[in-house]
Amino acid sequence: MKNTLQKQRRKTRPPIPQSIEQLPYPLPDVYCKTTKSELFLLYDGSLGGTRSLVFASYNDIVYLSQQEHWYSDGTFYTCPSIFYQIYSIHAYYDGMSTPCVFALLELVIKLRTITIDFELGVSNVFTKYYPSIIVRGCLFHFGQSLYHKFVDLGLKTQYKDDENLRDWFRSFAALSLLPLNHMLWGLQCLIRTQPDYPGIQGFIDYYHNTYGPFSRFPPHMYNHYRNITPRTINYLEGRHSRMKKHVSSPHPNIYIAIDLLQMEQSLASIARVRDGMGAPAPKRRKNKVITDECLMKLWQRYDDGRIDIPAFLKAAGMRYFQRPSKS
Repeated sequence: MKNTLQKQRRKTRPPIPQSIEQLPYPLPDVYCKTTKSELFLLYDGSLGGTRSLVFASYNDIVYLSQQEHWYSDGTFYTCPSIFYQIYSIHAYYDGMSTPCVFALLELVIKLRTITIDFELGVSNVFTKYYPSIIVRGCLFHFGQSLYHKFVDLGLKTQYKDDENLRDWFRSFAALSLLPLNHMLWGLQCLIRTQPDYPGIQGFIDYYHNTYGPFSRFPPHMYNHYRNITPRTINYLEGRHSRMKKHVSSPHPNIYIAIDLLQMEQSLASIARVRDGMGAPAPKRRKNKVITDECLMKLWQRYDDGRIDIPAFLKAAGMRYFQRPSKS
């Protein structure tokens, strides 16, 4: 049945555009609506000098505007070749994240934080136009970038073989979990106890240049002290991975891509309806729940003065950065 419907839909599709200039204007009506025939194509016009498409239903935008925490990421695999990327913004509420689309509407936006993957352009937009919004860097990408630099500096084998070096690196990555005004103290502790390996000073210089107080991504951007909302955008990347399974090859044609977005919008709408009816939020992995509980205990002990900075960094690093990303 599913294959039959897909074949019927393919028969009604207009010719596949090979460039943005060949993309019909306006788009065929079937690609401008959700699976429930609600308006889906929010904007079809110029952004940055080229034609762009923005998809979101009115209810999606209203829901997004009512949430305090947003997460954004781009995907390339499922993006049609005539465009550069599909960039999505998701809203987090009460343990559930669902995809929405950002748009400028006459709505009161309650947004307080947005978590990104250290894309400077995105950060600059929110800093310029929404100065009251806290722009946070993804904790996973922060740790990942530090580990990649470790590898680039030739420290991969030493990291694998030397437990003291692993503890020091994990403590370094855990700087982001200290109170913001304590991060410098933590850094000074780590510099005083730095392992005696060639490349360590280069690693510290990299941190200063990339994540130091006067860098492109200063500490307030990736500080996650007492942050109990998701600290990473791994959920978004996981969702993008699931989207890949619905296409037979990278960069599908524009109409297959819109079909995919319509499906994602429908699933998100269903999830929100279920949530509104009191259905339980998606279960979190047990290890993530344990990690959050451990961090809350560590934060409380640190605030109470029962553990000092080195002890906090070592414990938090062991708990949160157990498995560095593969290079």
